[in-house]
Amino acid sequence: MIAIIRSADASESVFARLNGLIAGRPASPRAARVEARQLIAMAMADTWQADSLWGAADAFHAHFDFMMQSIEINGADGPNLGTLRTKCRFYLEQVEALCQSMS
Repeated sequence: MIAIIRSADASESVFARLNGLIAGRPASPRAARVEARQLIAMAMADTWQADSLWGAADAFHAHFDFMMQSIEINGADGPNLGTLRTKCRFYLEQVEALCQSMS
């Protein structure tokens, strides 16, 4: 899902929406995730590496969600938590590296 950017200054709009998201306390975690993905889409819309960024961001979100579910089921001492943390860190580092390569 990619949000349409309506203004020339997307960064101001993104941060205003982030502040609104935090202040508004979404009705559910799912609603918060949908809004967060729209914010990411707005921030990445005009980058030349948007596809790579989306791939890394999607992988991070998938592993993060799975890690949160694992913690909910098995507790913070679950047997696979270390592996999931490592994968989350890897994908977050990929996102960071891609963003730094564009600056």
